Amino acid sequence: MDQENQNEYHKEPSEGLKEETRPDSFSVEEVKRDWNYQEVPSQPVKSPQSNMALASLVMGIIGIVTSCCCYGGLIFGSLGILFGLLSKTEDRFEGYAKAGLITSVIGMVMAMLLGIVLIIFAVAGEFETGGAF
Repeated sequence: MDQENQNEYHKEPSEGLKEETRPDSFSVEEVKRDWNYQEVPSQPVKSPQSNMALASLVMGIIGIVTSCCCYGGLIFGSLGILFGLLSKTEDRFEGYAKAGLITSVIGMVMAMLLGIVLIIFAVAGEFETGGAF
């Protein structure tokens, strides 16, 4: 290269370099290609846990436990079913609500079966003794 070409080379940058050095010429795509830029994948939105569904599960478990002694299966089971149905969101049930409905129904069925058995024993005892006379 001769001296004249070198002087012109150092005077002004080339046309492409002029546009790259201007801060207002950066486009959105160029900023995204920056080495600092990280694309963070979006996290799935999880619905908050329903307290009614948890209450349904607790009432169902209490209903199963108390179904054999004091007809708690009917009381707590019906409350568990009520809470489970009230916790329904967006036309679907949470896992706790499903489990609460199942345990509540089991508690109610156990209490009803125990009631039927007690009635049968009471009626059978009446027949064995010959009645009230």
